[in-house]
Amino acid sequence: MSKKNIIKVGYLLSYDYCYIFTSLKHIYEHADRIVISYDANNKTWAGNDIHIPESVFSDIKKLDTQNKIIFYKDTFFIEGMQPMELETRQRNMMAEKMGAGGWHIQMDGDEYAYDFGVLAGFLKGNKFLLKNPAKNPFNFQVNFVTLFKHNAEGFFVITPFDEKCMLITNNPQYEYARNTNKGRILPLDFYLIHQSWAREESEISEKINNWGHKNDFDTSTFLNSWKTVNADNYKIFIDFHPLYKGIWKELSFFPAKNIDEFILSFSKKYPQQKLNLNLSFTKKIKMRIKSLF
Repeated sequence: MSKKNIIKVGYLLSYDYCYIFTSLKHIYEHADRIVISYDANNKTWAGNDIHIPESVFSDIKKLDTQNKIIFYKDTFFIEGMQPMELETRQRNMMAEKMGAGGWHIQMDGDEYAYDFGVLAGFLKGNKFLLKNPAKNPFNFQVNFVTLFKHNAEGFFVITPFDEKCMLITNNPQYEYARNTNKGRILPLDFYLIHQSWAREESEISEKINNWGHKNDFDTSTFLNSWKTVNADNYKIFIDFHPLYKGIWKELSFFPAKNIDEFILSFSKKYPQQKLNLNLSFTKKIKMRIKSLF
């Protein structure tokens, strides 16, 4: 394994392509290789047509001053397969494209790993865990900061940050989205901001009709509930995750004019702390958590 390819980041590029620029800005300097995958036939996992403007690719290339980014185009929609099956398939195909060895990090375009150097430094400092990943698979879980809605004054954010995200593995053999269900998992006290539901209504409608969780719950009913959230009533939303109790306990409000201002102010209030490896916290992976993003 090349010393230059320890930190590998993969992205799934689809209908919400506009968010990837903010995400890339935060990880680019500390990633060794970045792979961006997208469907060759301009299809979503639900089989709907999408159009990613050519300017998106040219603008990404302009950001790639160190030639780290690889575009990976392939057939990721197959008639008859379920959206989540297709998501998992694409993640495995992208992992192969990213190449064997190193730490594999798969992110969505609306996920923002501010102060990514803290995480990259931790992973490189513990590269001994990369030896024989098939025999000793390790997975790292981080804390989601899920943004649920926004208005002109700021963002409604799910607190406390109890929702977990499977983000990193040394053995990328995915069985359900980013879950490998193999080996041991270590929780890391690292915040990953997830723009998630904090979008325009038209974007949310497009999202729930095309994402991997399309058939997991009554998305129309949940969307109608989402529409009602405002500055006057957001505090009444208690334990409201549509599938799992206790993950989304409540909503808090964070003032910010836009996502960049939110990330900046949030990073000051919740700076990424130095990460420490404690193998006593590892445990067998026993369950799948479906993150609704």
